[in-house]
Amino acid sequence: MRQDLDTYIRNNFVDKPNILLIVVDSLRSDKCFGTKKTSITPIMDKLIENGTYFEQTISSAASTILAVSSLLTGIYPFKLGLGGTNYKKYPSDKNNLARVLNEFGYTTYATAPEVASDFGLVCDFKNPDTTYDNYYSLFTGLGDEIINKFKNNIIESPWFFYIHLFDLHTPVIVPSSFDDDKFGTSQYEKMVSAIDDWLSKLFEHVDKENTIIILTSDHGEYIPVVETNDGLISLESSVTDKTLWKLGNKIPKNLYPLKRKMGSIIRKSREKIKSTNFDQNKLSTYEKRILFSSRMSTGHKLYDDLLKVPLIFSGPKVPKNNLIKNMVRQIDIFPTILEILNLSLKDPIDGKSLLSLINGKPHNDSFAFIESPPSIKDTSEKYIGIRNSNYKYIRNLNNDKFIPELYDLKNDPLEEKNISSEQPDLIKNMEKSLKIMQNYDATEHDFDENEKQKVENTLKKLGYI
Repeated sequence: MRQDLDTYIRNNFVDKPNILLIVVDSLRSDKCFGTKKTSITPIMDKLIENGTYFEQTISSAASTILAVSSLLTGIYPFKLGLGGTNYKKYPSDKNNLARVLNEFGYTTYATAPEVASDFGLVCDFKNPDTTYDNYYSLFTGLGDEIINKFKNNIIESPWFFYIHLFDLHTPVIVPSSFDDDKFGTSQYEKMVSAIDDWLSKLFEHVDKENTIIILTSDHGEYIPVVETNDGLISLESSVTDKTLWKLGNKIPKNLYPLKRKMGSIIRKSREKIKSTNFDQNKLSTYEKRILFSSRMSTGHKLYDDLLKVPLIFSGPKVPKNNLIKNMVRQIDIFPTILEILNLSLKDPIDGKSLLSLINGKPHNDSFAFIESPPSIKDTSEKYIGIRNSNYKYIRNLNNDKFIPELYDLKNDPLEEKNISSEQPDLIKNMEKSLKIMQNYDATEHDFDENEKQKVENTLKKLGYI
């Protein structure tokens, strides 16, 4: 039931606050804030200074579809019918941010990569151009298109705008003006600097006095760059990889079959960069993982490089320079926005509002369910897990031969030592909690044959299959 909304609005805002949700695909938390980033990010730094930053935010899955579904609904993927061993369609009957805010009188906009449309994620947004070609970049025209919507007063207030930026998604192609070591150690971090600079241009046209800005990510990423005594090892995308991706954006839609063929070449080129001549015996477990593992492969494990994402709330009535160390979850974003607007839902969700935590009140830490992405043809391993502030437990969903993994996150933040054999009681308790993931009977929404083929083609282009 809605509470005294008019009174709340009068007391807190001149008008209903606009809401700008920016999802930077693949942005890791440690590359947005902290001592491990080498990017130049004055705008993100300013957002944090003027708002609240959650240092330990956990995504539900290192997969755009599953993660964004949870972000927009506050519900875990396995409860949405998306968390099985093969891909399913987003359930359009579920309440989500766009649908709720449409009913509340907001104009809802989305600018997201086309993969979001393929799975049905943007069906409730009202603008006709909700998605863009996955090859399109902030720096090849998309950035100007977004800014022009604000600059030319196309957007009708009060508005909710979901902007999903794909430029950190592999392969990372840095604009020439930022391809300099002063902007970051890796291509990835140079791109973070470039995205931050674009944000400065966007925010010139945003009414920050009456806009709640939320910056986060769908999931993290492995950055295959390691500093050793013998020098820097980098297995970031090759020149061939980047060239083929750039060409993809110039090919007309009627030549998409050729794009798919190029996607196959791209995947093969990624495999070739793994054949290097340095001494792998000198590398740590963690270094080997980030150099030779890929988030793009199905059935990957659930390590924090892939699951820890930034989360910033900034804007009117949000406490400034507020750093929160408690573990929170991506599914908590939806209910937090609703509570800020003094709204509530009849149907239960998994997420819990963070507003009390933002305002410095006691807050009980929750645990997070986590899972690996499905495959398109039910051919990959499926991992599930549970995480709290101190421990993470991972196991195979169906294969009992897989040795479970337990990590002490306080003493082993890089997750290099499996201590499952040392903590049988802890594992027993975590197994009890995981039963809900294994036994939950969610309604699944299958693709028809045409939809399935389209999704398969998109995932091929992106390098997932």
